[in-house]
Amino acid sequence: MASDNTPGAPSLVDGGGRRVEYLRISVTDRCNLKCAYCMPAGGSHFTPDCDMVRFTDLLRLTRLFARLGVRKIRITGGEPLVRKGVTRFIHQAATIPGIERVALTTNGLSLGRMAAGLRKAGVTSVNISLDTLRRDRYATITGHDGLDNAMKGITSALEAGFDSVKINTVLMAGVNDDEIAAIARLTMTMPVQTRFIEFMPATAGVWNPSHFISAEEAKKRIEETFGPLAPVERERWSGPARIFRFPDAVGEVGFISSVSSHYCGACNRLRITSKGELLTCLFGAERLNLRALIMQGATDDDIIAAIRGALERKNHVRDFDAAGSRQVMSSIGG
Repeated sequence: MASDNTPGAPSLVDGGGRRVEYLRISVTDRCNLKCAYCMPAGGSHFTPDCDMVRFTDLLRLTRLFARLGVRKIRITGGEPLVRKGVTRFIHQAATIPGIERVALTTNGLSLGRMAAGLRKAGVTSVNISLDTLRRDRYATITGHDGLDNAMKGITSALEAGFDSVKINTVLMAGVNDDEIAAIARLTMTMPVQTRFIEFMPATAGVWNPSHFISAEEAKKRIEETFGPLAPVERERWSGPARIFRFPDAVGEVGFISSVSSHYCGACNRLRITSKGELLTCLFGAERLNLRALIMQGATDDDIIAAIRGALERKNHVRDFDAAGSRQVMSSIGG
């Protein structure tokens, strides 16, 4: 068998036979917003700076994952752009052999001044969280009057020339479902992909089943307003979204049915939290503390063996357990 640092190295495969090519890296649990569906009741208890994974360690881990077959990384938070030095880190990560695509998920508030630098650093695509087009509602959902900055961030991202700009909208019945059509309408004049994501029972203490609305219902409402959506062929890095387009539109509309029609069987992603823990499943209980291994002086081979062991135990579909959830999305990045 070829060694892990040779071109013929075996791919990273989990216990269910799924090939893993995608790693999400949370660089911080801090955020300049306090979205109700992300922060736990009572607020977040942030990781002390001394316990945050150093960028040098994240680069080491990224190199190891690239050796194992990871080809796409996504930089997340919290809000990743609040961490000092993140642009330099991204530039260094983007040059690691094997990494083909570097994506970023952000609330967009800092993109107005950072988009061009991030594109130059190697970010190929950006996802911007936007759950409403109403200024008052934005402040209610996020705890901050920042809609103007978020919209400026979207404009700046388009001007920076990323391969793709996506707008992520979490569907919440009774909160923002009356804006589904208005958000979808953005794609008629803007070259963006608006993606409607089902509200998930992820963060402890915030799940409310009365707020759930399916992606299929969102699609139905859009088509009732504008007419049929035409399916778009998925590209390699499109992820779990089902993609559609209006006739003559410049953008696309996507739907992510993470609850009503889960995509566990095709999951190809791993997550590193801001504390340096490896999650093989967003809803799984097992965490591999990679930061602890590094602090204990583990060799690259030691870390690779631990990663492979964790992946071998990922072999079935997880249940969504809202009551028992101990996740905090602000430290995982979704």
